[in-house]
Amino acid sequence: MEHRDLAYWMNRTLEELRELRSEPSVDAVHDFRVALRRCRSVATAVAEIDPHPDWREMRGCGRKVFRSMGELRDAQIAVEWLEQLVPEPDPLKLLVLDSVKRTQGTVLAKALRFAERFDGERWAELSKILCSRLRKIPVDGEAARCLALERLEEAHELHRRALRTESAVPWHELRIGLKRFRYTLELLVPSLHAKWIPSLKRVQDLLGDVHDLDTLVELAGDSRGAGGPGLEAILRERVNVVRQEKLQAYRQQALGSTGIWQNWQAGFPKHDWPANSAARIKATRKAMDRKPARSLAVSRIARKLWAQLRLRLSVAGPIFADADEKRVLNAAALLSGIVCESKKKSRLKSARTFLLRSPVPPAWTFAEWERVAWTVRFQRGPEPAVGHKRFSGLSIEQQVKIRTLAGILRLAVAAQRSGVNSGAPVKISALPQGLLLHLDGVEETPEIAARFAKAKHLLEVSIGKSILVQPTKVVPPAPAKDIAPLLPVVVVG
Repeated sequence: MEHRDLAYWMNRTLEELRELRSEPSVDAVHDFRVALRRCRSVATAVAEIDPHPDWREMRGCGRKVFRSMGELRDAQIAVEWLEQLVPEPDPLKLLVLDSVKRTQGTVLAKALRFAERFDGERWAELSKILCSRLRKIPVDGEAARCLALERLEEAHELHRRALRTESAVPWHELRIGLKRFRYTLELLVPSLHAKWIPSLKRVQDLLGDVHDLDTLVELAGDSRGAGGPGLEAILRERVNVVRQEKLQAYRQQALGSTGIWQNWQAGFPKHDWPANSAARIKATRKAMDRKPARSLAVSRIARKLWAQLRLRLSVAGPIFADADEKRVLNAAALLSGIVCESKKKSRLKSARTFLLRSPVPPAWTFAEWERVAWTVRFQRGPEPAVGHKRFSGLSIEQQVKIRTLAGILRLAVAAQRSGVNSGAPVKISALPQGLLLHLDGVEETPEIAARFAKAKHLLEVSIGKSILVQPTKVVPPAPAKDIAPLLPVVVVG
């Protein structure tokens, strides 16, 4: 099956829009909304890695017209279902049809008004920009699979909620969650989409019918004065029979060891989750870090500091006995340079907010991801204190770990800024009253001394030991002087 990428669907949206403007039929409304939803779904998913304002603008371009088209389609489909469920020429049915069609006329005028306002030129410009940005997430790659897996987990949670009730809202939310999963899969992981498209379409159709039936009952209730309680009761009874059939068919598809959820989850084996998460973090750094080489160097220095501190503080520092904390530190270091555009918050506060609002990566716990966000927040600037209300609301154990990790990251940042090469050795030796940190490639200047004095303070407080930094300026060997070759002396007699 040919892979239809974002460029295809953004262009298709404009084509369907032209069709819609000329003839707003049921199919035209449906085709336009499907093309637009595909674009909006992938924008929502990719924004977790690349929260560039253009992704938000793309979603905003189509928000009003998308919603108005949804209202129009609901009214159009309600007429079809009403004819199907009440085929007999009932006078009350005609009154309800008249009421629904009047509603349809109102929402049609509204939808066409928004369709005329849709900025096709800007949409075409955004297509070029966003398709270029999307190349940072290779199709069928680890980061793409991570985004698809997160959509799957979100949809699965909505599935569990829906099973606990007959209410319309949870089932509608499940339908939307499955669409987001399907379209993210289609654009980012087409190999799995091609395999699962039959089951995805099947359950999507079932849940779509359930939503249409719920909408019909709602519209019939709105027109109660026209149709009377008799028709509403007949409708509810007939709708309930068909609705239960659809829900039962969904449950048969979804439940059990051979159900669709088991099949889909098997496509994302758990042993791949750490690699998927690591790829998402790297893709975020690539998309949001203006100086990715710097954060990569910081992460290498931080890992070396961690290894040396773990060697020297295996008893005094319990945090260093936990290998998972090294993963937290490495993620925070890699993300230390990300920039979130915000007029209200500083770069570091904006980065923390972005990370905390992002889904927790697969194979991570929320507490671990929370430590990443707060470590990035406190990598420089004021140290965490009682005055930081949100930080003070964390558990004492969480605060201690964040202080230690942020202290290491501060020291790594200072070392990188002072000229320590990411490949240079980092060594820590024990002193009677503390630790001695050897750093190659650092000059002894008042500015650098002040930088390290400030950077090391948080770590010193966290581990309860003073740290003496011993810089060593590496002097490159002098180039060998050119020596003229000795020529034999010829004596002429």
